Amino acid sequence: MNRTRVAIVGAVTLVVLASAEAVRAQPEPSPSPVAWELKFEPTPPMRIQVDVGKGPQTYWYILYSVTNDTGKDIDFYPEITRVSEIETEATVEQAKKQPAVAPHLAVDPALVGLHSKVFKAIQERHAKTHPFLKPPVEAISRLLQGRDNALTSVMVFSDLDPRVSKFTLYITGLSGEIQAKPNPGYDPKRPSGPEIKPGVPTTQKDDNPKFFVLRKTLAMPYTLPGDAKTRKTAEPKLGKMDWVMR
Repeated sequence: MNRTRVAIVGAVTLVVLASAEAVRAQPEPSPSPVAWELKFEPTPPMRIQVDVGKGPQTYWYILYSVTNDTGKDIDFYPEITRVSEIETEATVEQAKKQPAVAPHLAVDPALVGLHSKVFKAIQERHAKTHPFLKPPVEAISRLLQGRDNALTSVMVFSDLDPRVSKFTLYITGLSGEIQAKPNPGYDPKRPSGPEIKPGVPTTQKDDNPKFFVLRKTLAMPYTLPGDAKTRKTAEPKLGKMDWVMR
């Protein structure tokens, strides 16, 4: 083996080892549950068109039920986010001149303050199968134990950009497992914001926290087949649902 080949092999080995180390460094949930965990049952993603005063608009939604079999009543504070991968055919040079056309991620929280017409349209569509459907804002509640007290609600999002080929839904609030990680950018000379408790909604933001609080979150990855023209009617395909710390 000549010196050049040895150098290449060595460099590749270092890259692989560094990548493996980075993966190991990412916080992961405990292999077995260490805190309460709710049972979550979603439907496939669906589309609906509703006119809220600006002409028909497309919304994506998923119905879901949450059951509390933990042995105690739980305060349920769902936080649901959609992260979409937007593809483009822009060249490197075009992306440099116009960053907006470069491939990027779009982060959209679920619509909690949902327009009443949107919820009503979804409710009427599923009245026979989900007669006790609650709007998103009412899903934030104390979840009593047992199947008879299961909560049925809906997560709703605005329409997807037709360039989106993949998206992942992150659902936080289904588990009580948390991890606190030191903030490497913490500045002790600057004031730190108010204490933010996991699972408790707040409008206050701490831009200099001593620790980041990560919560066990369910990740639901989807792919959208086709291209920008056909994805408007394509059915998303669910990949492997998994728990992550986020």
